[in-house]
Amino acid sequence: MMKVQRLTKGYLGELGHRIRLARTYMNLEQKGLAVGLRTSQSQLSRIEAGTTAPTLYHLLTIKVLADQNEHINGSLSWSWLLEGKGNIFEN
Repeated sequence: MMKVQRLTKGYLGELGHRIRLARTYMNLEQKGLAVGLRTSQSQLSRIEAGTTAPTLYHLLTIKVLADQNEHINGSLSWSWLLEGKGNIFEN
């Protein structure tokens, strides 16, 4: 049987905060990022608040959008987004 690991409320809160910061650096409103993620603005709000976990699709799409965004020049770091390590921008 495969072991399932649940994300803690603390981690979800921190991850949601980093997603909100990334959205802000991309100069996007919640509605704009929600459209890019193919989700509702209310769902994105719950993700940013840390009450709902983002899907793998959401995380991958945030990275793709960041890589294409003129404001952050594709420099969003995976280690920062997922783990809060280092700086938001890759060196």
